Amino acid sequence: MAIVYRLVRSRYADRPLDVTGTRLNGGRWNPPGIGILYTAEHPALALLEILVHMPQVPYSELPAYHQFHLEIPDDSRRLVRSEQLPAYWNENSYANSQGLLAEWLARPDVLALGVPSSVLPDGINYLLHPAHPAFSSIKILEEKPLLLDARLWH
Repeated sequence: MAIVYRLVRSRYADRPLDVTGTRLNGGRWNPPGIGILYTAEHPALALLEILVHMPQVPYSELPAYHQFHLEIPDDSRRLVRSEQLPAYWNENSYANSQGLLAEWLARPDVLALGVPSSVLPDGINYLLHPAHPAFSSIKILEEKPLLLDARLWH
């Protein structure tokens, strides 16, 4: 089994495996209309993936988050390396990258697809597909409030 990490706004902590947000809004790897679960190989990477979208938010106004440790089946993962992707995969506009995984999004042959992080390219984010049969086997091992150090905003 493998462990992946997910940060969820506290108001949604009662549904950590919900993909409604990505289904409605899309993300780097999925267009609107297709929901997937974004996770990371390490809690620090999960935090970086969130903080990169909040550079102007004052510390006192940051939303509260919960950290989840999720267990996924080891045999249901595949890694996509940055060398396998076109040069534009990590551009700020998601329009180009949203179609790169179209085949997996339409027919998920593995539960977890590992992709490079655009924030930290040596890091791996795991995309979990709710249409894969193993999605129901995801186990929540731990949940706790995320405590952020205010020094990150100095």
